[in-house]
Amino acid sequence: MSHPAQAGLLLLSVLVSEAAESLYSAPSPILKDDRTQDAYGGYSFDFESGNGIVREESGKESDGQAKQGGWRYESPEGVPVEISFVVDQGGYQPQGAIIPVAPPLPYQRSGN
Repeated sequence: MSHPAQAGLLLLSVLVSEAAESLYSAPSPILKDDRTQDAYGGYSFDFESGNGIVREESGKESDGQAKQGGWRYESPEGVPVEISFVVDQGGYQPQGAIIPVAPPLPYQRSGN
C-alpha cells in the first residue's frame, strides 16, 4: 500500500474513533471500498460504511504529490459534517462549515 493511501486510512481511523464513540460500539458494515493506483503515482479511494461515514481521495504526481478529497459523517450531536480538501504546492487547504476561521490579522505595511 502506498504512503498516501496509508495516510488516508490513518485519517479515516482517527475520524471513526473520534466521531461518536457510542455509535460505534457495534461493528458497522463496509458498504464501499474502491481503490485504484497506477504506476505513475496516481491513486484514488472511495470508502463508505454503514454508519454514514464517507471518505474519498485522489492524487497524482504534479511537481510533487497533489491530492483532493474529503469526508462526511454525522457528529454525536446529530450535525452533518462535511470537509473537503486540496493538497498541492500551496499546502493542505481544508474547507468546511465546521472549520473555524481565524479573524484577519491587523497588518500595516512598514516603509522598508
